[in-house]
Amino acid sequence: MMDDKLKCLFDYTKFHLGMYAALLTAIIGVFANNSLKDRYSHMVPFILATVVFFLLAGVAGGLVASSIPGFSTFDDFCEAKLGPWNLKLVSGLTLTHIEHSAFWVGILASIVGLFLTLLLPCGVMPQVGP
Repeated sequence: MMDDKLKCLFDYTKFHLGMYAALLTAIIGVFANNSLKDRYSHMVPFILATVVFFLLAGVAGGLVASSIPGFSTFDDFCEAKLGPWNLKLVSGLTLTHIEHSAFWVGILASIVGLFLTLLLPCGVMPQVGP
């Protein structure tokens, strides 16, 4: 049986995984729309960075969520070394930090891209594509 802190982390991480999937789907949907390509072409490098960081957050979150059932206390989870395929790479606490940091860096990349696209003259941003 999990302690309350570990159960909260599990629920929180499951919520985050769903959010990452929804955000990635929305991003891909918008940028796959051919009628919007000209309008958002300046943001492509920033969106690619966002996608990469969201995927990293999803991988870290997946490792957290899939590992939690093997522990009964939050402290044991935080101290344990985790990784895919039973590799002992980083602590559970470090994985939670990687998940959160990667998500917020992805958000920051999108905000910077949006800011530069909306506020700078069109000729300042490099064009992406043909």
